[in-house]
Amino acid sequence: MSEIHVFTRPDIPADSRRIGEAWSPEHNRYDEGVRYLYHNGAHELTLFWSSPSPAEIVGLRDQPVSIGLYSQGPAAFLLYKIDDVCEWSDAAFNIHLVPEAERELPQEPTGERARLIITLVDAADGIIKGRRLVSLDKVMTQALRHVMDEQAGAPFVSPLYEIAVQETHARFPDTDAMAQAAEIIEATLG
Repeated sequence: MSEIHVFTRPDIPADSRRIGEAWSPEHNRYDEGVRYLYHNGAHELTLFWSSPSPAEIVGLRDQPVSIGLYSQGPAAFLLYKIDDVCEWSDAAFNIHLVPEAERELPQEPTGERARLIITLVDAADGIIKGRRLVSLDKVMTQALRHVMDEQAGAPFVSPLYEIAVQETHARFPDTDAMAQAAEIIEATLG
């Protein structure tokens, strides 16, 4: 008989932003897009969507989430899909894009699951509309750690990173195609 995985919900830092609050006190509008980074011991995916619908907000909370990883030179791409909410999308990243004082590397030991905090922000007014905490698969946890460790150990040349991002987006007609070529695709828990 197999055991059910129990994911202990880790504490989110006390200064964590909450639904209904401004994502940042400095801004009240954002360009539509996505931001991904590792911060406060968790992977953070922030979605900036203009006027998210009630169905998108509920879907963020309730629908299955899949995560993937694709790498191209100095650029890596976190791929994400929320069933019935958004198709495969991507967030390019390199650890060197995070200010050095804020830069963290994942520390989860082999066999552990990392946490991913997904935040939905209304780009039109900067208000958080939804948040969700999920657990990444053990393989994805180590794959992200490995990619970020490699990035941290390599010199960063911004134009080479930008070229890698542009070439990757030119190579694939959409993120569905990138997901087909991804090193790993995993469902999250939670």
